[in-house]
Amino acid sequence: MGKRRRKQKSGIQGERAATPDVCLPTPEFLARNALEKVKTDQGNRTLRVRDKRPIDKYHRLYSIDLDRGIGEQYRRGITDDQFRAADRLSCNYERTFHNLSKPLDGMRIQSSVNVTLYPVESIINAIHTHTRVMRDLSRMSQDIVEAVCCKEACLIDYEQSHGWRKGYGMIRLREALDELTEAFRAFGKANRDKH
Repeated sequence: MGKRRRKQKSGIQGERAATPDVCLPTPEFLARNALEKVKTDQGNRTLRVRDKRPIDKYHRLYSIDLDRGIGEQYRRGITDDQFRAADRLSCNYERTFHNLSKPLDGMRIQSSVNVTLYPVESIINAIHTHTRVMRDLSRMSQDIVEAVCCKEACLIDYEQSHGWRKGYGMIRLREALDELTEAFRAFGKANRDKH
């Protein structure tokens, strides 16, 4: 009787070991997104889409802290409005460089931009928007926004290069992104008034 139970138990455990606990995404999703293994709060390991830009990571950290119920002043990362402004600047900066190797229909284009523009006109429009918005920022805000949002530099490296204490870079980035949000609002208002 004891041998039979042992065989049944080992048979069930063998079946559990054969079935994977993790449900992997489709091959198409894997081709477009890089996954990384991360350790969760419970000590397990799971797969997560790797952040492509630093601003994506900072916004994800803010969203995680928001979901956990952490108070506003203690949250890491950048808010939704700050992320939208940073993403808009990053996408606009990306459009300033024409790349002949990628198809034009695959480019990310804002809905406020005339899509029927030729590539050269689209590039000129993106450069004009970028310089107009950056002109409204203070010099220090221009530096940190250009480094983190446009050139996708790590905030820790930026802090160390300026000799700042740990955590001051995030405070400074938030202030710069608040200025950027206001600059985009003023730019949009000026465009609406012009038309």
